[in-house]
Amino acid sequence: MLRTTLLTAAAAALLTAPAALAQTAPETAPAAPAAQTPAPAENVIEVLKMHGRFTTLLQALDQAQLTETLATRPRITVFAPTDEVFAALPEAERTRLLDPANAQELRNLMLYHVLVADLTPDQIEGARGPIATAGGLEVNIDGTGEAIAIANATVTEPAIDAGNGGIYVIDKLLDPETAAQGDAEEAEATTAAPAPDGSTGPAPAN
Repeated sequence: MLRTTLLTAAAAALLTAPAALAQTAPETAPAAPAAQTPAPAENVIEVLKMHGRFTTLLQALDQAQLTETLATRPRITVFAPTDEVFAALPEAERTRLLDPANAQELRNLMLYHVLVADLTPDQIEGARGPIATAGGLEVNIDGTGEAIAIANATVTEPAIDAGNGGIYVIDKLLDPETAAQGDAEEAEATTAAPAPDGSTGPAPAN
């Protein structure tokens, strides 16, 4: 059921996500085709394990019942906080997140760190805009600066390739609640926008 929810709820929105990001990219001459290099055979989960500094993230993905999905699903992007990022959380908060009683909250948090799309650095460079995560909420990505920004986090090193996608190492946990609050505020602002007669809210029916 979880896999079905992940794949059906997110896939449609993500099909056009890289194009949405590219809308803000500056116009440049087409680049020469890059030399093709063989893709790694290991999936994103295996690559995270090989690097040895994502043990808490792997534990969280396992507890959120996402490990098998991310290992077998093609075209996956993971925004990966290191063990140091989790260790920087207050101990009580870290314990609460990993408590089985809060499994749904943890799942929502982990889905906010996943795209059902293989988002490459070439697509991000020079672009800025929102993209839908596997949980349905949008996260803002900014590739116009010296380092790629994912919401309030920064990508700290070059992207890591995997056989079924890629991994961006980030220096902070992403916060889906911030994104949800932003969506609510935007909806409220739209509802409160002045009508043509100067009032707020929907215009009265004739």
